Amino acid sequence: MVKHETHIDTVTLQLDFDNTKVQRDKLSLLQQWITIRNLGLLESDCNSSSHVVKYNVYYAGTILFTIHSGSTRIKDKLTNELVNQYYIRIRFAGLKSHKQRQDKASYDALMTICAWLNTTRTNFRLVELDVAIDVNCSFYNVLAVCINKSANVLYNPLNSIQYYDSIPTTYIEDYKKEEQRKDAVLRAYLYNKSAKEGLDFVVTRFELKLQNRFFLKNEFDTNSIINALDRYWVMYFANEIEKERKICEYNKYKIVTTREIDRLGFRSYRLYPNPAVIKEFMRQIKSVYVGFYWDIVIPLASPNYKNHFFKKN
Repeated sequence: MVKHETHIDTVTLQLDFDNTKVQRDKLSLLQQWITIRNLGLLESDCNSSSHVVKYNVYYAGTILFTIHSGSTRIKDKLTNELVNQYYIRIRFAGLKSHKQRQDKASYDALMTICAWLNTTRTNFRLVELDVAIDVNCSFYNVLAVCINKSANVLYNPLNSIQYYDSIPTTYIEDYKKEEQRKDAVLRAYLYNKSAKEGLDFVVTRFELKLQNRFFLKNEFDTNSIINALDRYWVMYFANEIEKERKICEYNKYKIVTTREIDRLGFRSYRLYPNPAVIKEFMRQIKSVYVGFYWDIVIPLASPNYKNHFFKKN
């Protein structure tokens, strides 16, 4: 079977506040922490507005993560009236780019910020998470299908190929409008990762994006993330002829259930995700803390794991 790995890619954390003063104070402390720990070059984003203040943190000329500070209108759970909710959103877009130095800097920065949040007992929640399956083969040897479709969602034909920035991409869901994509609970796609990152080796990526609406319901529920990923099957075919034959067989069915998936023999082609990667990642962001010597400590998960220390700069 072809080599494949499960990764966490994009992560967005959100801090919620009842008033703008607490929000501003926490933002100031966050900026100080980023500077003290030398996580990167912190700069104000020129696209900031009176409603949302934006910052970029650069590492080696690349944006490592972004910070958005703003407000939105939500319904009060008790009164059912619209009230202002103030937030700080910290977004890491690309924890696994396959560029070793950049990926390490992203991961270390994420752990350093989560350690500060946990140590200061600052509540935060996930509002975005990308789970990826990277396959070391050509884009044209991989097929991704949703086997548990939502009734109110449109889906593209199996293996339909679009192009995003000239990169071959298969979007599983059919969200033609930006607003639809933004409001979706989750969405998935397959693309040529090597072409996107300019890598000198072959990687095809399946990516599942879990968005804000997903985490409003599930919060830090690891099993819900694993179950969402299990709705999609990523399959590897040794040659394109065999892949096309299976697609033709699939298209003969008007409705494809799990029974039809078994009849098609898709299980023998499936590349299974590794749920341990998701569980360990969730454990780390919830348990990491700032140690006595200002080191960043990830507690032991089991006797087989070792603590990770990031020394104070």
